Amino acid sequence: MKVNPNSLQVSADLIPLLSQPVRVGGPSVTWFHDTRSPGPLNAVKGQYSTVQGFVASSKFGSQTDFWKLDGTNSTYYQFGKLKYVLARETRIGYERASGVNPNVGNEACLGVLLTTNPSCNAIPLPERLYAGGANSHRGFPINGAGPRDLQTGFPVGGSAAFVNTLEMRLPPQTLPLVGNSVNFVIFHDMGNVFQNASDMFPSFTRFHQPNKQTCANVSGIIGTCNFNYFSHAVGLGARYRTPVGPIRVDFSYNLNPPVYPIIYDFNNSPPHEGQASHFNFFFSIGESF
Repeated sequence: MKVNPNSLQVSADLIPLLSQPVRVGGPSVTWFHDTRSPGPLNAVKGQYSTVQGFVASSKFGSQTDFWKLDGTNSTYYQFGKLKYVLARETRIGYERASGVNPNVGNEACLGVLLTTNPSCNAIPLPERLYAGGANSHRGFPINGAGPRDLQTGFPVGGSAAFVNTLEMRLPPQTLPLVGNSVNFVIFHDMGNVFQNASDMFPSFTRFHQPNKQTCANVSGIIGTCNFNYFSHAVGLGARYRTPVGPIRVDFSYNLNPPVYPIIYDFNNSPPHEGQASHFNFFFSIGESF
C-alpha cells in the first residue's frame, strides 16, 4: 500500500519512527489445550489455554530481531441451583528485542539502553504487545492500554502485558418479548501494558498512575510519563442467545484511567492534557472469552 505524499495532512517529521515500514520474518508456533464443555460458545466448565511464540530473526529475512511469548488461560466453574457460572481469564505477554530499530541506525543507538530510548527498540509498532477492547481489558478502547506517544497521546504498546478478567455469568431471566434468551454478567477487568517487562510485577499493588502531575505536561515540551500501574474496570453486560452465538453488549467504568500530554492533535488545538475515558461501551458477537 502506498500513500501519495501530497495528500498527507500532517508533517512528515510527526510520523513516529516506530511506525516506519520494517520487514519482519521468522517462525511462529501456537499450542492450545481445550476442555471446555459443552462448547466454546457457552462453556460452563473446563478450561482453555493457549501459548503463542514468535521469533523474528535476520536468518529468516527479518530486518529486526526480537522474540515474544503470549499466553492465556481461561477457566469456568458452574455452581448453585440456578447454575451461575464464574469465568476467569488471565493473559501474560512478554517480548524482548535483540537488535535496534533499522529506521534509526546503529550509530544513533550506540551505548543507549533499548528500554530507555523507545526509538532504538527493535520491535516495530504493530508487533508490540497491546491490550484493551471487547475481548481484552474493557476499561480501555481497542489497544488503548499502556504507554502512549507523548506528542499525540496515541497508544504505542509495550514489551509486557498482563490482563485478568473475572465474570459472574448470571442465569437467564424471563423478560417480556425475549423470554429467557437474555442473561446478564458482572465483570471486573484489571491489568495494563508495560514499556519494560521488569515493570509488570512491581505494578501489581499500584492502583494510581505514578507521578501523574508530570505526565499531564501541557507546556508543549515533551516530558516523561509513567504508565506502570494496574488499571481496574468494573462493568455490566448482557448476552442475547442466537443460533450463531450470543450477541453481546458490555458497559464498563474504568476506576483509574491514565492521563497523558497531547502536544499535537492535528486539529490545531493548543497542547492540553488528555485522559482515557472512564466509560466504555462494547458491542460484539460471542462471549468475551
